[in-house]
Amino acid sequence: MLAYTFKRLLFAIPILFGITLITFGVMHLAPGRPTDALTDMNVKVTAQARQRLIKLYGLDQPWPIQYGRWLKRLSALDFGRSFRDDRPVVSKIAERLPATLLLNGCSLLLILILSIPLGVYSALKRNSVIDKGLSVFVFVGYSVPTFWLALLLMIGVGIKLGWLPISGLHSLDSDEMPRLSQWLDMGRHLVLPVFVMAFTSLAGMSRYVRNEMLEVIHQDYIRAARARGLGESRVIFKHALGNALIPVVTVLGLSLPDMIGGSFIFETIFAYPGMGRLGYEAVMARDYPVIMGVGVIAAALTLLGNLLADLTYAWVDPRVRVR
Repeated sequence: MLAYTFKRLLFAIPILFGITLITFGVMHLAPGRPTDALTDMNVKVTAQARQRLIKLYGLDQPWPIQYGRWLKRLSALDFGRSFRDDRPVVSKIAERLPATLLLNGCSLLLILILSIPLGVYSALKRNSVIDKGLSVFVFVGYSVPTFWLALLLMIGVGIKLGWLPISGLHSLDSDEMPRLSQWLDMGRHLVLPVFVMAFTSLAGMSRYVRNEMLEVIHQDYIRAARARGLGESRVIFKHALGNALIPVVTVLGLSLPDMIGGSFIFETIFAYPGMGRLGYEAVMARDYPVIMGVGVIAAALTLLGNLLADLTYAWVDPRVRVR
């Protein structure tokens, strides 16, 4: 198992390097410079001042040289300082990363809690009204644009009905609330973004669990377990479900990049103070150090999620380690 883990870690290093190289290249191919926001709206800024500012940030060098300097700083875990407010990029990411992990963790937990029971029940009640209703739910989940669903819920549930807040993670007066009220307030702010992030994956995962259960419950060892007189619940939950969930681990690992990438969109829509929104603001401002810092952390989280999925799969199925 240790050898398999070591091989996976070695394989992740060139992938992370390639992601940073592509991100840096695309970022410099985009029109505009970080200095434009500081100089274009100020008529008093002279051409010489613009050039001094460009030289100060090192933007006068070819982008491969800039990338080499950034890579050298990265080796010391230094992401540089933001062009917008001159704050260390590490500090800005450290402030936003817990909120993003909380959002993605809650979404993942919701997917697991709901998709597995729905998929199992749908498989056991095949072709029933509930099974057909879940099929419709899957098609809707794949068809509805999630950003449109987010806006629709914000208007209906948040603005017209006033049931839930539509932005942020805390209310303005949360500091004055008791500790329990603060947690409840944060939970209310999480309901909409967590539901929207989990909606598509929930639909697909429940369908995948259903298909795997249908395949497993028709295997010979399940018939043998029933022939020995074991109870139906024991057959389903002890013998069938464990084997049906092995491929689900892989699908769950592949859904993590979508969730991390989707956080850039949903955190911006809901004005959520996470790393995705920080990355979006940095892209709009051409804040290169922050963009690269957020890109590296997002890529590392994605690779870590895939690694955990592979390790879990190898743990439950030793044949993967042999291959």
